[in-house]
Amino acid sequence: MFLSPAATVLLLLPTALCFTSSPTSRNSVGNTVGLDNYSVNEDASSTSSLIPELNDASRSISSNEQLLPSSPFGVIFDMDGTLIKHSINFAEMRQRIYEVVDADPIGKDLEKDCVLAMPQRLTEEGQRKCHEVFVDIEQRAVDNMQLQDGGAELVQFLIESGLKTAVLTRNMEKNVAHMMELYKNEMSINDDVVTIFDPIVARNTKANPDDDEPLKSKPNPDGILHICKLWGCNPKNVIFVGDSANDDMSAANRAGCGGAVLLQPGGCQLDTDSGYAVGDTEAEIMERTPSLCVESLSDLKLCIESVLDEQKKNGVVQSEVSGEEDGYVYSSDSFSVTIPSIGVKGV
Repeated sequence: MFLSPAATVLLLLPTALCFTSSPTSRNSVGNTVGLDNYSVNEDASSTSSLIPELNDASRSISSNEQLLPSSPFGVIFDMDGTLIKHSINFAEMRQRIYEVVDADPIGKDLEKDCVLAMPQRLTEEGQRKCHEVFVDIEQRAVDNMQLQDGGAELVQFLIESGLKTAVLTRNMEKNVAHMMELYKNEMSINDDVVTIFDPIVARNTKANPDDDEPLKSKPNPDGILHICKLWGCNPKNVIFVGDSANDDMSAANRAGCGGAVLLQPGGCQLDTDSGYAVGDTEAEIMERTPSLCVESLSDLKLCIESVLDEQKKNGVVQSEVSGEEDGYVYSSDSFSVTIPSIGVKGV
């Protein structure tokens, strides 16, 4: 697969890399590694500690390796920090939730963990106070919600190209609905397009209406697999786009997505940490490693355009891409879905 030279993309090799859009060359920043039409800079100091760093120089990417699926069926987006600009204050959320936990008769003896998971383990009063914190912080984020640059153009291009689009977020369904209205106002879509994202899986979304509990949140892969089940496709034909290595890339790799795209607007990694510990084994690091990193959704649009152009050259019509294959059954606590293979893909 060859991407347009105009696509400013970052290819994550097994060392920490920084973004560059210049031709393959050497400069003062570091050693530039070129791969066909890609170019990247090696500079570990420019990358946040949340981005995995592997030091095994023997592991490298060949020019034949696919960074995105050659026949993509659909794109699943994270919401906060991806489809909309980063506006949730995770540092404040961690501080306020942990204050509630420390004051709770049960919580005071618990080890600090993910702020979305801890309230379930508290007293009813503790759960109520945590809910108030979430509502306050998320409502402020909704009030200040802004679309990510290039987002409307990308989503419209995907729909017009026949690709499915969905949202997987740890936010609430009602807040996703507000985001969708903002997107609809920015897009020129046909009247027959009922919804631009289908399905929407939020932290209060259940796989089945009769289920007692909602689907597990990222980094658990259940949300992605649920969407693939509804789409009737194989995860390897799906691109997942998010701004968190810990949550989004881990979920994408655990589900076996064909593309795990990390968005870093302006080349910056923002605080999206919900408070849980991450491992440092090679397998755990690989789970957090994206197949592709971009600085903007406009860059991702160029990448996907190149994939679809190559697909057309090979005589594949997008409407004929089903994504369906026989395989075995993946089972979780919430549901089962048949897919051919699940695991962390090589990067």
